[in-house]
Amino acid sequence: MDTGKAEAIGDEVRYYQRWTLKRIFCYVLYLFFAKHLPSANQLSFVGKYSNILRGVLCRNLFLESAKIVRVGKGVDFDNGCFVVMKDHANIGDDSLLGGPYAKIIIGKHVMIGKRCILINQNHKYLVEGFAGKEGKDIVIDNYAWLGHQVTILPGVRIGQHAIVGAGAVVSRSVPDYAIAVGNPARIVKFRNEETI
Repeated sequence: MDTGKAEAIGDEVRYYQRWTLKRIFCYVLYLFFAKHLPSANQLSFVGKYSNILRGVLCRNLFLESAKIVRVGKGVDFDNGCFVVMKDHANIGDDSLLGGPYAKIIIGKHVMIGKRCILINQNHKYLVEGFAGKEGKDIVIDNYAWLGHQVTILPGVRIGQHAIVGAGAVVSRSVPDYAIAVGNPARIVKFRNEETI
């Protein structure tokens, strides 16, 4: 479902939500109610359905979304018009996805831990001040895992089956099957493709 639109002004691109009554209802319901419901590990019965409810609401807000996605408690994504989520992707509790100046693409079966930050835009700067904002797409490819409190900076691609350890700050792309840890994140080894 394509809910947003992109507008280019010079070399600057920005995504805007196409507001309809349904999207307004979903956004208000998410922001003031569903965002604050318990997560699956707090109250198993209520939490399980809370994650499903958040996923259903977000499906109507994101630029593109599969039918089965899970969004944790307290996830902040502005209005979601720049987010693409594929099948069975999960965003952990209290994560922040920021910036309508580029896309955040979350692939199939991706697991994003709690309190992760995905920043896809920066201020342009001049000697004497700011000159607007610019963004670079973030791609979390299929089957990748992000540990708790990972920070992903603009323009980064996390490859298929890659793992990023908890607390890492990722400023450069991580190749397929790599395991990256630290601040700044560095590759420590590769997963065995045959065992996956």
